Amino acid sequence: MIIRLLHAEDAQAYKKLRLSALQECPSAFSASYEDEVDLSIDEVAARIQPAADGSVYVLGVFHIDDLAGFVAIIHPPRAKLRHNVELAGMYVDPSCRRHGLGRGLLGAAIDHVRSIDGVRQIKLGVNATNMAAKTLYQSMGFERFGVEPDALNIDGRFYDEEHYMLRLNSGG
Repeated sequence: MIIRLLHAEDAQAYKKLRLSALQECPSAFSASYEDEVDLSIDEVAARIQPAADGSVYVLGVFHIDDLAGFVAIIHPPRAKLRHNVELAGMYVDPSCRRHGLGRGLLGAAIDHVRSIDGVRQIKLGVNATNMAAKTLYQSMGFERFGVEPDALNIDGRFYDEEHYMLRLNSGG
C-alpha cells in the first residue's frame, strides 16, 4: 500500500475511480455520475492538483500500481476558519476493502492535517446509512456532533448526513 498526494498526472486514474464510486455508491457523494462524466481530463487534473495556497489536497491510496482510493483534504483560507479541516469524498474500491486501505488512507489524512500549523479539528460528513464508514471514523477517534436530515435527495429518496469531528490534542 502506497499513500501519496495526487497530482495532475493521476487525473485519468482518479477520474476512472471517481466515476466508479459515483455509480457504486451514489448515496455517499453529493455529486452524481452525470455531474462528472463529461469533465475533461484537464478539469479533473485541476481538481486533484494540490492547491498552491494549501487549501485543497487529494490523497490517493495505491494497491500494487493501481489507484484504489482517495480522500480530499480541504483547509479553508479564511482566518476565522483556518483551525478547521474537512475531509470529503473518501472512497475505497470494493475489491480493495477489508484490507486496511481505508484505515491507512484515513490515518495518512489525519497525519497530514496534524502537520498543518494551527489546525485544531477535522470534520467530515457521512451518509447515516453507511455503517462501515461510520465504524471506521469512530474507530479513528471521530465523534458524531450532529445530523442533517434529508441532506441528499437521490431519485426521490432522502438520506440523512451525520457530522463527525476529530479534535486534535496539540491544536495544530
